[in-house]
Amino acid sequence: MNQIQKGLPDQLLNKAFNKAWFKLFVRKEFNGLQLSLPDGLEELQNACQINGSLGWCVNLGAGANYFSGFFSGKGAKKIFTNAECVLAGSGGLAEIVEEVENGFLISGKWGKATGAIHATYFTCNGILPSGETVSFAISKDQVRLIDDWQLFGMKQSSSLGFATEKAFVPSEFVFRINEPEIESSYEIHHLPFNCFAQFSMTAAIIGLAEGIIQNITPSELKEVAQKSLAELKNYCDNTAKTLKRTAEKVWGQLPKKATDIDTLEIENLVKQTGIEIFQKVNQLYFDAGLIMADEKHLAHESYKDFMLAIQHSIFKKN
Repeated sequence: MNQIQKGLPDQLLNKAFNKAWFKLFVRKEFNGLQLSLPDGLEELQNACQINGSLGWCVNLGAGANYFSGFFSGKGAKKIFTNAECVLAGSGGLAEIVEEVENGFLISGKWGKATGAIHATYFTCNGILPSGETVSFAISKDQVRLIDDWQLFGMKQSSSLGFATEKAFVPSEFVFRINEPEIESSYEIHHLPFNCFAQFSMTAAIIGLAEGIIQNITPSELKEVAQKSLAELKNYCDNTAKTLKRTAEKVWGQLPKKATDIDTLEIENLVKQTGIEIFQKVNQLYFDAGLIMADEKHLAHESYKDFMLAIQHSIFKKN
């Protein structure tokens, strides 16, 4: 029988709400922090250092709340003013989209919506009767959660499936990604979403690796493993600096020079980071011995969370 995945412990979830981590990229008038790209990435990295499930929830939750800038002012105010607003969701398409008065009825089934237990809205894509592909925000009371998580890490991230049957979505809860609205956006929303996601995932994977480092005391390790630990730490430090420099350069181009952003540079940084950090984490695992395999050791839990996160498609070469 599969273990039922639970959500974040209250202590961690409250920490995320108190720090407004889910609203890093939401305008201040909607109770967001409205951070710059470099500052927001630093906060994501910090959250991932603390706990893998927490960091993953913050990464995906802040990423989904970033969509606030694509809602009409009316829709953004209704959804994001709530201090505990968190969007979870999927990029998959709805099975059925029916147009009705003042909105749409959405039916479908989706998988792996991180933060499902504490989410207030769920997002998905769908094709309108006109043929246009748009995104929808569905209120949690119209969603049925599906406990289908069978992976070995992120056990407290509540990355669950969800389903709807004729869920009503008012017109103001329909949005179009990469089309910023004046009333709800700021500079960050002029960064193409793919680039935003690549930056966020890179900050998260560095933070997750740092979580492993923080859960190991060097004196626990033999000399060869101490060297691997030091090499991993040095790599994380240097890559975090490179990520920050790149983010600062990109931030300086927004919003007016968004079309001049070197997306290939960002993509190469992400994929190279994924390859090299994976290799260094596994070298540490090999050299550290049973400490990294001991289920009672915090480093083991951090290692599993990292290994699951690195499977994200953003880090793959192809």
